[in-house]
Amino acid sequence: MNRINRYVFRHLAMSTVIVTTVLVFAIWMTQSLRLIEVIVDGSAPIWLFLQLVGLAMPEFLITVLPIGSVAAVLFTYHRLTADSELVVIRASGVGPMGLARPALAMALVVASVSLVLNLYLWPLASQEFRKLSLLVESQYATVFLREGQFNAVDDNITVYFGERRQSDELTSILIHDNRDRDRPVTVVAERGLLMTTDDGPRVIMFDGNRQEMDRDEGRLEMLYFDQYAIDLEVIRPELRERWAEPDERFLGDLLSPDLSHPHDVRKYTVLVAEGHNRLAAPLWVFAYALSVLGVLLSGEGGRRSQGRRIVLCVMVLVVLQAASLSLAGMTRTDLDMIPLLYAVPILTAAAGAGAMYRPMPRSRREPVLQPATA
Repeated sequence: MNRINRYVFRHLAMSTVIVTTVLVFAIWMTQSLRLIEVIVDGSAPIWLFLQLVGLAMPEFLITVLPIGSVAAVLFTYHRLTADSELVVIRASGVGPMGLARPALAMALVVASVSLVLNLYLWPLASQEFRKLSLLVESQYATVFLREGQFNAVDDNITVYFGERRQSDELTSILIHDNRDRDRPVTVVAERGLLMTTDDGPRVIMFDGNRQEMDRDEGRLEMLYFDQYAIDLEVIRPELRERWAEPDERFLGDLLSPDLSHPHDVRKYTVLVAEGHNRLAAPLWVFAYALSVLGVLLSGEGGRRSQGRRIVLCVMVLVVLQAASLSLAGMTRTDLDMIPLLYAVPILTAAAGAGAMYRPMPRSRREPVLQPATA
């Protein structure tokens, strides 16, 4: 890589890091409010919050890295044109592919990182994130209970209370426990107290009654009490068996689902499509970069046309992003569409590379001077 290429590549790398960091931070802020609430209201340790944020980072990076890299290409080459540096580089004999080489090198780096994230880091982080999320829901479930609403603590437990006062004091409490389908229990109390113990969250209720329905005999049993406690720790991650979601699976598990598992059979198309989407994702990095380069470097260029070129670049990128999302959705219902996952970004990249060599229309070129005749 010569000095010019290193100069352009350095600016591309800096711009990619800055844009990606800003986008990751913006997404993180929108997704982390619930996690912050666990720390502030639930007295959860700060390390738990940081660990959850770290485990969510690969998914954020997969989303924003291609956007950050193409934004860096657009910004860097626009600045080179605005400062007339691109004109000087052209005048030194560098052709379109020479101009594009730093951007392609940056795209190769981003595509490699994206491939590692998609095939290894994301599923690994997703597995740990799910386990830790279940632990949070189990140990800090009281944080997510809302007053005046029926809160589903679990599929079989519903909690309602009218008001939540200071020190986690509750009023007008109703708890329905349907873990034993033959003998569902409903507990009603005038007031209660939310507590987080070493054994998990509990509700201590005062001055109420416990109603248990015996469906076999059709009899309602009622017990009045002065004090009663219910354990809300209904999720035990270490004992509970879960079906692995697509984002928790490595490539081999996606492309070759376990056909002996009924849920894998039902989700066969989704799993296989997810595997191919991960393999095709790095190709879109080159498609985005070459599409932008095809618009910015075609013809003679110049500062006067940069405004129109940037608008065109944005329009092209919007269309490509829509095509990427549409193809990802269609393959989840029709595996015959999978070849398009690879064909569309490859053809788009080829079209962008070809556009860089497109000459400027004759009417916009400088007039050719004819020699004078005697």
